[in-house]
Order: sequence, then structure tokens, then C-alpha cells
Amino acid sequence: MLRSMTGYGTGSYQSEDTTVAVEVRTVNHRFLDVHIRIPREYSFLEPDIHQLVKSLLSRGRVDISINIQGTRQGEFEVDACVVRSYVEAAKKLKEDFQLEESLDLRTLLSLPGVLKGRDGTEKDADDPTGPLVLQSLRQAVEGAVKMRAREGEALQADLLRHLESIRDNANRLRELAPLAVVEFNQRFEERLAQLLPQNPLDASRVAQEVALLIEKSDISEELSRLESHLEQFARWMDSGQEVGKRMDFLLQEMQREVNTMLSKTGNLEITRSGIAVKADIEKLREQVQNVE
Repeated sequence: MLRSMTGYGTGSYQSEDTTVAVEVRTVNHRFLDVHIRIPREYSFLEPDIHQLVKSLLSRGRVDISINIQGTRQGEFEVDACVVRSYVEAAKKLKEDFQLEESLDLRTLLSLPGVLKGRDGTEKDADDPTGPLVLQSLRQAVEGAVKMRAREGEALQADLLRHLESIRDNANRLRELAPLAVVEFNQRFEERLAQLLPQNPLDASRVAQEVALLIEKSDISEELSRLESHLEQFARWMDSGQEVGKRMDFLLQEMQREVNTMLSKTGNLEITRSGIAVKADIEKLREQVQNVE
């Protein structure tokens, strides 16, 4: 079953003196791209956070927001030096760019480093809050994974619909291919008769030339490769693996085969079916960008 790269999950922990809240949002991306927002004093957890996410997700942009608060009175104090730096920077920006708004208290308190533990020390790997953060993070990421799986089911159903449409048109192209060759042969002979009515050519020589031209206009090889690609695409959908990149490459190959077919023939019905296949391939390419 496919997995989408769109997901959301939350995790939390609360005790008498600590509250941890984690939000995880994921969207499509070519690679695994993790962005973390965490209080500065807990930045030592970032390597563990990356490792945990990597163990559960293989692809996509992952935005993680971690909020940690102490609930006991006086748990935090204001870092006056940091506040002074923010205020001076805001004042300079206001003067340099003629800004009207000022830095309000609510915004100031939300800035990184303004609030710190009363003991004034940085947290380290022995801090008991660390495991609680990772526990809440796992809960949030697993929630996002479940949502990605649900989204993947809907995505797979839509992919199957377009895949079936391509199969139907490929079957139609398979039926039309011999007729197109016959039509080409007839048009070629009629054109020769019009151009050279008084000087009939050697029949065997004409047959050789027609055979060469027919070979160049035959789309059976491209059809066979297209059908093979369709089978491979369907197998990947049921593999349960991370196949988004491979699917995108295979769809490019399908489009190349269809373009070659359309360049080989002027048959109206083949052109219509070929264009329909191209439209479905474009839809598939849009959708597989969100497949993990």
C-alpha cells in the first residue's frame, strides 16, 4: 500500500511540574528534510530527534514544533541581556526602515532565549525531560505516519483509476495499430499512382520502400514497452515500499513512448487515444510527487 507524504500528528506529556507538547507536520519533498523548533536549552536533543524521525519516515519535509513548560511557580526567569539585544535590534530596524509597530511584550516573551530556567544552566543529556520529549515526539510522528497511510489509500485509488484508463487506451491502440499500417500502405500506393501514372515503378522495389516506411510508422514496439511499464507501475503500488521517485521516473518513460507513437502516425483515432494516455500520465505524475 502506498503512503502519502501529507501527514499531521501530535504528542504530549504532562506531570505536576512539566508539560511537553509536540506537533509534527509533513508534506512532500524529494528527500527527508527535517526542521525542528525546540527551546534553546533543549537543543542537545536534536540529534536524537533526527534519528527517531529517520527511523519512521524516509521522505518528505517534516516540521516539528516542541513546546516545553514548567508548571511550578517561578520555573522560568527573564534573561535581561537577551531582552536588551532584541529591543535594541528592533529599535534599529524601526529607525532604519521607518517602521511603525513596536515590539510588544507578548511577542518579546515568545522569542528564543528570553525565558530560561531559574538556575540559569543549560540542560544536558541527563535532564529527565529529554526522554519525555522523545516519547511525545514518537507519539506525534506515529500519528503522522497513520495519517500518511490513510492519505495513501485514497491516493492509490486515484492512481488506479488513471492507470485503468491508460490500459483501456493502450488496448485501443493495440487494436488500431494494424489498421494504421494498412491505411498508410493504401495512401502510399494512391499517392504513387497520382504522381507517376505513366511510369509505373517496379512492384518489388515499391514493396521494399513501403516495407521500410511501414516499419518506421509501426507503433507495436512502443506499445509493448508501455504495457510493460504499466505492469511494473502496478507492482510497485502493491509493494509496500518507498517507490515515489521510481514511479516518477517510470511515468517519464511512459510519456516518451507515447510521444514516439504520436510522431509515427497520422491516424486520427490513434492520435486521440495517445493524447488521452498523455493526459492520464500527466495526472499520475502530479500525484506521485506526494508518494513517499
